Amino acid sequence: MTQTSPVRAALVRQLAARSARIVDSLTALVEERVERLGSDEVEHEWVRSSAQTNIELLLQVMAHPDDLARVEPPLGGVALVRRVAQHDVPFYEIVRGYELAEWYWVQQCMRELATLTTDIDELVSETAEVSGLVRSYIDLVCRGLSAEYEAERERWRQQEESARVGLVAALLRGTTTDLAEAEAGLGYRLGQRHLAAIVWFAGRGDSGAELLRIKNAATELARLAQCRSRPLVVARDHTTLWVWLPLAGQTRVDVAAIPELLPAAPSPVRVALGEPANGFDGFIASHRQASAAYEVGLAASDDVGAVFPYREVSSLALLCADIPRARAWVAETLGQLASEGRREEELRRTLRIYSTANCSATATARLMNCHKNTIQYRIRSAERLLGRRVEDGSLDLGLALLACRWLGEAVRTR
Repeated sequence: MTQTSPVRAALVRQLAARSARIVDSLTALVEERVERLGSDEVEHEWVRSSAQTNIELLLQVMAHPDDLARVEPPLGGVALVRRVAQHDVPFYEIVRGYELAEWYWVQQCMRELATLTTDIDELVSETAEVSGLVRSYIDLVCRGLSAEYEAERERWRQQEESARVGLVAALLRGTTTDLAEAEAGLGYRLGQRHLAAIVWFAGRGDSGAELLRIKNAATELARLAQCRSRPLVVARDHTTLWVWLPLAGQTRVDVAAIPELLPAAPSPVRVALGEPANGFDGFIASHRQASAAYEVGLAASDDVGAVFPYREVSSLALLCADIPRARAWVAETLGQLASEGRREEELRRTLRIYSTANCSATATARLMNCHKNTIQYRIRSAERLLGRRVEDGSLDLGLALLACRWLGEAVRTR
């Protein structure tokens, strides 16, 4: 066991006798120099309690240096760190407070040592040892408090997120009528123009990185939408986000640009989009549309893309309730045209464009950048696989082609 010198023992006694005044002075100094620790968010008693428990532990370490190896953050310091974590005070403010306390404490030690010895060598030696002990103590305590801070931030974030999810769910159910209070709780205006989206991780894995990936995707969506205020992002779980984008002046978002914003495989992130809508009713309506598009996205196979706009997939929502039945219906409607294969896919794509071009072979050829005779040949080939004319049952045909486009292997015939 390390023996404490008589000078050090006397130093500890004198500092202990003055500890109450030192605590008061140190508390005032920290609150004056570290702004966020002297605000209304962190009451005076929290700072004073931290200063007092740290000084008591420092005196113990100075008297018994071997105890340094067993040092853990004192309860007063832990309580203060948890308090600042709950109020979004950055941890570096705590570090600044401890660095300031270290400087102040070493100054007090040097003044006391000057009254205890006239031997310059002894004074220098004791000052160096005390300074080293204090530095080691501060380093150990700050490392321990950093872990406490992060743990408390995570606990607090989960509580806040749970409250936000509950509030959003109440708004969507219509069980919350105080919109001003809801806006204050969410930090989001409900009376503006919204575009709702659902962003989710479509792959397998529980590495914990999925939430970060979909949050990054939501950030990119907000950037693409040129949001002038903060979007509302609510985590349903670690793989799914509900998002509302404030659209301000713009009316739409460039859907075609979204896939470029999403991480490539093997990190499959998908996006379901509602339609832009205004006000609180629009907040609900756009989310319901995004939810319907999300159901299509969940049912879709991996080969159909990553973005599901409600405007394009809304008619498929009911089919997704029973995928085996949908697959059978598509096979009945398309016949051999429902089969897997590059040729069948080319014919289905031609038919989709042909139907949107008012069944004009000339217009379809222009849209597909090929000859009119090629389109006519493809239409005849498709009719042979269908077993009927394209114009017969065109409504069912269009829906079945749409199902193949958006649901992919889930409804196609092998």
